[in-house]
Amino acid sequence: MFSCLFWEKTWSDPAVFWAAATTVITALLAWVAWKQLGSLADSSTSDFLFRLKSDFFTEQARKLVFLIERDLLKFEDAGIPYFSIPDFSKPELKPRLQELGINEPTISTYFLDDIILGPLEDVAFYLSEKRITQNQVYEVFSYYIGICAENSAIQDYKRTCRRRPGDSDIYAGLDHLERLMRQISAARN
Repeated sequence: MFSCLFWEKTWSDPAVFWAAATTVITALLAWVAWKQLGSLADSSTSDFLFRLKSDFFTEQARKLVFLIERDLLKFEDAGIPYFSIPDFSKPELKPRLQELGINEPTISTYFLDDIILGPLEDVAFYLSEKRITQNQVYEVFSYYIGICAENSAIQDYKRTCRRRPGDSDIYAGLDHLERLMRQISAARN
């Protein structure tokens, strides 16, 4: 169709050559930008997860996790609800409590909510918004979600909160995470 002479003359024309060169360079730059932005998005997600973990794993969270993990809390539905530590005075428990800086036999529901339950609800929200993946939630938070799901004091607290008018869906995100973590765990085993 086209002779060699045609291609020779076309490429020797500076206007054609520079237009073609610009097209090739532009395509190359677009490809590099695409790759860079893709890795930037991955870095952004990783940074977000790192900050989420750092905000969750605090000294105060460690204290509460110890109490939840060892099933040392009891929900008291008094005039002002709170969590008590019934075994607070037991001699074998006292050194561990002191080591962790747990110096009082009661824990405010607000404290538990602010340090453990609220942040786990945030994790459920970020998962629903696709800021983090199910796998990331499982790898980082499944243990803590699991101990909250198994703790009778926390379950009593959630039931009490849900009896209040307008709060029937409170901690629904945490409930969703509990079911999801069980499903992922079952699929992996």
